[in-house]
Amino acid sequence: MLFRLIAAVLFTLAGGCAGIMLSQRLRQRQELCVQIGALLRDAAVCIRYVGMNVYDMVRRFRSSPELSGLTFLRNLPESFSEGENFREQWQRSLNGQELPPEERGILSELGEMLGKTDIDGQLAELGVLEERVRCLENERRSVYTQKGRMYRSVGVLFGVMVGILVI
Repeated sequence: MLFRLIAAVLFTLAGGCAGIMLSQRLRQRQELCVQIGALLRDAAVCIRYVGMNVYDMVRRFRSSPELSGLTFLRNLPESFSEGENFREQWQRSLNGQELPPEERGILSELGEMLGKTDIDGQLAELGVLEERVRCLENERRSVYTQKGRMYRSVGVLFGVMVGILVI
């Protein structure tokens, strides 16, 4: 009987942990959107006020603590190399990361437009991307609010159910 009781408690804990992990995945997607938004705002500042080239921006992005979750930035070059295409390197760096399709699309578009047109053109494109990220972040936040609690509760309840079956 003691063994069954211990098994029931362990199944309850396992169910709770599974629910928490699923909820955490939703939270990480929301955090990713926040970091992409910060990246876009930082890029706009670099272009509008400082007039940085893409390699100087990469150096700045890497040193920013609020962008530490965007690990693909570590694979980007910090200086120009003859024969290398920055946009191709950006895409290669993105392909090496596990990102949701919507966020990957936004980051892909950012890599394609950086340094491609004049300052006004880049700022206009950054504004469009920022609006898309803002909408996506709101969507991720509402999904986390709705489903995060449900995942945690269902995980615990499923664990309790299996525990009761064991007893």
